[in-house]
Amino acid sequence: MGSIWFVVPLVIAGLGFVFFMAGMGHMARGRVGRGGIGLGGGGAVTIAGLAAGLLGLNMQSYARLTYEAPVAEISVHAVNSAQKLYDVSIRRLDGSGRVQACRLQGDEWLLAGRVQKWKAWANELGLNATYTLDEVSNMYYSAAEANGKPITACDIKGPPPPINQYLPDSWAKWLISTMLVQDRHFGSANFMPLADGAVYKVVITQMGFNAQPDNDAATRANDARP
Repeated sequence: MGSIWFVVPLVIAGLGFVFFMAGMGHMARGRVGRGGIGLGGGGAVTIAGLAAGLLGLNMQSYARLTYEAPVAEISVHAVNSAQKLYDVSIRRLDGSGRVQACRLQGDEWLLAGRVQKWKAWANELGLNATYTLDEVSNMYYSAAEANGKPITACDIKGPPPPINQYLPDSWAKWLISTMLVQDRHFGSANFMPLADGAVYKVVITQMGFNAQPDNDAATRANDARP
């Protein structure tokens, strides 16, 4: 279903190109009126179809959502509990299988990213909300304790999709706003306690990220948090 967002526009672009070539044929035969219509209309349809097709390809760089889908598994291992120092492993569950390690110091881990929510009519056509992950960082249970403490964080962004070299972000944003399909584009974050042996699962919904304990150690830590 996701391929429809770039296949259909490319088919339309192909039809536009056929009309464009037909217009050139009319011009060559001296039919200026019909030729002008073919060149102008066919050229416009071709350009619009190609732009929409590139936008559709760019959308595929985001992980598609249905209603709720797994995003990542977070595993925690204590390095020095007295200093609240932990190694955190982030394993992507959305198809890439990518695994990253990060050392955090604090009481909780926080995973942050961006969510793109589309208009209801676009959802009905199959364009569900999409997301990207940005970083995992540390948190403390209280602001008083956090003041003066170091910020520990790791970048968990993946490489940009190849289509980005053909369709810059500024173009994609302009096309999205012009097509009136965007509902909201917002940042989302979720956090859970750092505890030795704890494993958590992060899922994404239409409203953003949600984390839940995935083993006994994580459940105990979550129940004991202030």
